[in-house]
Amino acid sequence: MPRTVVVTGASSGIGLCTARAFARRGDNVVLVARGRRRLAEAVRQCAQLGARVLAVPGDVTDAARMEQVVSSAAEAFGRVDVWVNNAGTSLWGPFERIPADVDRRLVEVDLIGALNGAHAVVPHFLAHGGTGVLVNVVSIGGRLPTAWATGYVAAKHGLAGFTDALRAELAVRSSIEVCGVYPAFVDTPTALTSGNYTGRTLRPVPPVVPPERVAAAIVRSVDHPRRARRVGSANLLGVPQSLAPDVTARLMAHLGRRYFLHAGTPAAPTPGGLFTSRPGPAAARGGWGEPGRTYARRAVAGVAAAAALLVARRYGRR
Repeated sequence: MPRTVVVTGASSGIGLCTARAFARRGDNVVLVARGRRRLAEAVRQCAQLGARVLAVPGDVTDAARMEQVVSSAAEAFGRVDVWVNNAGTSLWGPFERIPADVDRRLVEVDLIGALNGAHAVVPHFLAHGGTGVLVNVVSIGGRLPTAWATGYVAAKHGLAGFTDALRAELAVRSSIEVCGVYPAFVDTPTALTSGNYTGRTLRPVPPVVPPERVAAAIVRSVDHPRRARRVGSANLLGVPQSLAPDVTARLMAHLGRRYFLHAGTPAAPTPGGLFTSRPGPAAARGGWGEPGRTYARRAVAGVAAAAALLVARRYGRR
């Protein structure tokens, strides 16, 4: 039997890859996004894979609209089996340069948007036998205190905590599964839509993960639910972070200051697509350049090595 899968932020990047992945499996897919033109193209791509597809334009910060998504999906396909909270973006720059309303909007999109999705679908799951799978696309930023992205880290740490707490709560009164997926930097069009107050063009910290890998982790989370799946070797920085949090965070902050604030080409400050949908194709990848990746790959490796050395020295004295 095909499942009915709702994917938010489904018109590009990880969301589009995820929708395609479920479409290939023959599942019914419900695509949610703000930009109607890009959403229509995403529907066409999924329909070409043989899936039954429903598009519901909507903003995840609109709780009532998320409830309408559930109603529309149930009317079209009977019920919702899977909900993927994927919609979100990032926001970069020194804390004091980022306007308070922009930080607030980022939290609304990345955290409140996911809560709105859960508020809409969990009662539906409970009403249909207490089964279903909720997948929250969190971020490495939900595990590591990433400097120069304070609002983003606040939202993603909140989403990580929400995921774990809701999973525990629902486990004792239903068979609903709640899973978190934690990707590192992903090659999506996020550079076009993220808020940027660094004064420079945004570049990813390597190694950069292809969005197809994240989509595959989401599908595995539905087939074989578990608490967390981490995608990308940058998640290994969690080891020195757990042993020497201050040292690791400060080393990463030094790297980030050089990489985000003093490299790249000059760029004007922008809230990106936080308040309005920005034009662009229904594309999965953003095509970030390799030269910047090479520099940062070496720098990240250096930070990891330095943190490991400091940890060894610290514990060696005991």
